[in-house]
Amino acid sequence: MGKNACDMGNLFSDLEALRIAIDMEARGRDFYKKAYDQAETKEHKDLFMLLMNEEIQHHDQFTKLYNKVKENQQVGEDYLFDQETSRYLTVLAEPYVFPKDKAEEKFPEFKSIADILRAAMQDEKDSILFYDALAKCAKFEDARNVFNLLKSEEQTHVVKLREMLDGWA
Repeated sequence: MGKNACDMGNLFSDLEALRIAIDMEARGRDFYKKAYDQAETKEHKDLFMLLMNEEIQHHDQFTKLYNKVKENQQVGEDYLFDQETSRYLTVLAEPYVFPKDKAEEKFPEFKSIADILRAAMQDEKDSILFYDALAKCAKFEDARNVFNLLKSEEQTHVVKLREMLDGWA
């Protein structure tokens, strides 16, 4: 019988989810910064700058919400970080959503803007799935709302990237 993130010991932590989301958005920012640096046309540079700035806004939103949730948390098991859940979510997020090696070591392997757009589009799709799972599991309404908002924004990123890729082909 399979388990999902919500079932992991009934100690799913919005704080832990927010911490992981903050890390994901930072990696997304770094990815789009490198894409911006590699882009040659104004149109591509503008798109990557827009996406980078949106990742920065997401990072700031998550950081503020993380601090708010942390300040308001009650002392009790429901709000403690659960090590197993933390590992599960980290394993889910880190290798797939703007992985560190893609932003750093593997980035030069992209031979064209189309390669960058395809990789970014896949990462945005993975972000949508991740934020959807977090929204379904969130205990705090504020966290659920932010995860749903971010999921929606990532969906617009996929559309923008798809349109850019279609125009490139």
